[in-house]
Amino acid sequence: MKNKKILIYLADLVHDYLPGNYVTPLNIGLIATYTKENFNDLVEIKLFKSPQFLLDEIKKGPIPDIVGFSNYSWNQELNRNIMNLISNNAKDTVFVVGGPHIRTDPKGIADYLREFNNIDYYCMFEGEIPFGNLMDYFILKGNQIKKNFCDKEISGIAYLKNDKLVYNPIIERDRTITDIPSPYTTGILDEFIGTSKWIPLLESNRGCPFACTFCVWGIAALDKVRTFPMDRITSEIKYIAKRSPAHVWIFADANFGMLDRDIDIAKEIRKIADEYNVLHRTEIWWAKNSSKRTTEITKILGKLSDPLAAVQSLDPEVLKKVKRDNIGISTMTDLLEEWKKQKIKSTTDVLVGLPGDSLSSHLETLRKCFDMEFNSINVGNVRMLPGSEMESDMCRNNFNLKTKYRLISGSYGKYNDMSIFEYEESVRSSKDITESEMHSLRIIHFFVYAFWNVGIAMPLLQFIHKEKGINPLDLLFNLAKQDNDEVLNKFLEEFDFEAKEEWFESAKELKEHYNKNFDNLIENGFLKLNFKYIAKLLLDKDFIERWIEKIVSLDRNETTEKLARFCLDRIYFIGTKKLFKKIEYDDSIVEILKNAFPYHNFNSNTCFFNIDSKYKEDIEASLKKYNFEEDPLRALTLTLESYLTYFLFDFQFGKISRKETVGNLAGSFDYQAQLASDPEIKNLY
Repeated sequence: MKNKKILIYLADLVHDYLPGNYVTPLNIGLIATYTKENFNDLVEIKLFKSPQFLLDEIKKGPIPDIVGFSNYSWNQELNRNIMNLISNNAKDTVFVVGGPHIRTDPKGIADYLREFNNIDYYCMFEGEIPFGNLMDYFILKGNQIKKNFCDKEISGIAYLKNDKLVYNPIIERDRTITDIPSPYTTGILDEFIGTSKWIPLLESNRGCPFACTFCVWGIAALDKVRTFPMDRITSEIKYIAKRSPAHVWIFADANFGMLDRDIDIAKEIRKIADEYNVLHRTEIWWAKNSSKRTTEITKILGKLSDPLAAVQSLDPEVLKKVKRDNIGISTMTDLLEEWKKQKIKSTTDVLVGLPGDSLSSHLETLRKCFDMEFNSINVGNVRMLPGSEMESDMCRNNFNLKTKYRLISGSYGKYNDMSIFEYEESVRSSKDITESEMHSLRIIHFFVYAFWNVGIAMPLLQFIHKEKGINPLDLLFNLAKQDNDEVLNKFLEEFDFEAKEEWFESAKELKEHYNKNFDNLIENGFLKLNFKYIAKLLLDKDFIERWIEKIVSLDRNETTEKLARFCLDRIYFIGTKKLFKKIEYDDSIVEILKNAFPYHNFNSNTCFFNIDSKYKEDIEASLKKYNFEEDPLRALTLTLESYLTYFLFDFQFGKISRKETVGNLAGSFDYQAQLASDPEIKNLY
């Protein structure tokens, strides 16, 4: 008698309780193509992103033999609870999990499997081969797929037998990945690229040669860079371009620009962007130490991507403690100067709370970033990622790392009447920085984001920096000091209170809090502080005028007052009726603005400010969707998550028609579930 097909459901689940846009499930697509390639008619595979679709399909039947889950920080609790719900209807279904959200030492693996005891088998590291090895075992046993069935080591698979870990790691992998067919060109992912709801995710290589302790990309098992064949990559790019209406693509490589061939990949991306006129933006993790290739690639991609030179810290002792190799300061300075000549916008990332990083060393890193004239300085918390060296007990103890928990924005929902919340664990103090000091930085980071990155006061800050030698950080630091302005004092006090309230001592405490307040969470949303307080600025022009006046007061003269006026002229406040205006500025201001905005044309002293009518329509539709009339602050906050850069007028010095639009350089594309610069990039995971 012929064995029946093994029915496999593969799930890369995302919280879709609230509407959003999502990344294509490349991960489970790769496992599906590898499994189909090796087992062909012996298996039937279905892919899922939606938890409710998965539950409904299982309830409808037939019951799958195996359900596989991709496991990340943004869906771990979802996976755990969906497994529990599935078990109610499918008690014999085997649960196979893979993904990076697990410690990688034997004790850590065993502890995780004990805590998440509904997991039957865990595919460690890259999942295709371990999953295939597990399938081999089941098929050799006559398609007997059962829980607690294995009686031998299976390469790459971890499981518990009589409460003891059974695990045989895969040691060597081929440098060129030729044994995994493309899930795009085989059509496996067609259902996930047909609408703008889906953001294509591509991968041209795997692995990372760096060993940063806060990251899981370069851990020992994955430290060798391995590539997919070039013809496969170009075929995928062309395939997606013909079928996907998405304006944004994401590349999952850890160090794009590290390999010579990345220049050819960039040329292919540029080619299809020009040919199809659909792709507007690419999100890329840039190479850490390949400045020459990075510059070449940024020239090729142009406005498709801004280069990122992520320093994380510029303190030598901190970098040593976290095993981070940055390019030298002089090399980076030369690189930034070259980008400026090429009119390429520069961005960097800085982490707060790294081992060895004190309050003073962190502030000094920020000062140096301003001195190097990065256009955008993104500051983030150190998240504790299972599998990273920093998350280990040894590292926590060595540096006295103390953590708290915070809800991940958009990563929550209710499924079959069960409320589920995802959270991040982040460093809140160490032996080098107190929690009070960490907290005091939060408002400073907000000011960096709002007044520099978004650009509300950037030309004013830059001018005072150049003319008076006062670093923008110190100007922004002054804003955080309370004085006799009661309006701004209240703003600071409210921000301070909310910045404390978003952190919890434990994951249990966080879940209990949001369980009690779930209806309020859904009704009002989890409002990100940066967006919420920028919304406050835009709803009340008086706020911004007061903050800018406070900056001017540190160096009041005719020029700073005129620059302050320009900053206010650029802002599109709620209720603004005119989409087009022109304002004359004198020669001295124009010369200053040329330096502040090297990406713009300056052909006269007349500045034409313009908001595209489509942008205004998008803003108004979003405000209406979120019931602006009932709750303006909430509606504008949620609107800013997608349309922040629309709230600064485009501008050009020289004649411009009303229908023409120029590039908006107000903000930067910021990944980690905080993507805000494009309406398609929201709740990605």
